[in-house]
Amino acid sequence: MTIGQLFLWSAKRGEWTACPHEEITWLDRSLLSGNEDLTLHRAPRCAGIRYVHHGWEIFSRDTSHRVYLAPDVPGPIPDPEVVRRTARDVLPVAPERYEAAPVALEAGQWLISVGSWVVRLKHELAELSRVEPSAGDTGAMTREREFTRNDAPGEAAVARVRTYFQRNTSARLAMAYYYEEFILGRPAPQPVPMINVVIALDLSGEGAVSDYKKLLQGFIWKERGHARDLAGFLLGNGLLTPADLDEARRVAEQNERAGICERARQRLQYRPKET
Repeated sequence: MTIGQLFLWSAKRGEWTACPHEEITWLDRSLLSGNEDLTLHRAPRCAGIRYVHHGWEIFSRDTSHRVYLAPDVPGPIPDPEVVRRTARDVLPVAPERYEAAPVALEAGQWLISVGSWVVRLKHELAELSRVEPSAGDTGAMTREREFTRNDAPGEAAVARVRTYFQRNTSARLAMAYYYEEFILGRPAPQPVPMINVVIALDLSGEGAVSDYKKLLQGFIWKERGHARDLAGFLLGNGLLTPADLDEARRVAEQNERAGICERARQRLQYRPKET
């Protein structure tokens, strides 16, 4: 069994820095230009790298720039023109509020060009041996073991959730609203309070969001106990996107204008905290 590790070259530090498996690495204005190039976008409206289906992929939500992927070359980082000329894959400009189709990243060293900037990365595959637990094993699971366990969700789990969301718009919009900060790529994101989701989308009660979470964990892992992993799975597999969040916000705004949210507050006897 193999698990890939991805590294980005930091010219400032003069060393490789590892990309975490559980987070999106955004190729945004800050990373590429140190916030100097105002033509570049900020997260989540830019290109990014994520770990899904036991592999790394490059995707793009950039509505202004193509993203070029080319094999690395010896020596200093080349000009963008060199990367464009030797590119093996090109991600087109993304449609508004949607992603360009992702590209799987093979093992090796690569160059990515966005606009007039180029970043170098290295994708290493490490062979992981399966070790039988010792007599004193407490059952604790490391991050590497988590990504290589037999019951890790795959394409079938993605298909189950996608089908469910297609049939249940309320669940899809509720989860998009609930994970708003995650979709927007904010630092240290937190879920929206469940009661706020219920009021905004006029759900039956606060337990509705919790029920959706439990149901989704069953679709993905066939068991509960993966609440912390749920946002990463839904976003990492493109099951929740900025387009879903935009739709959820539109519904919430319509409900507020129509007085539905106020009726929901009264129904739930909701009282906002005094500031």
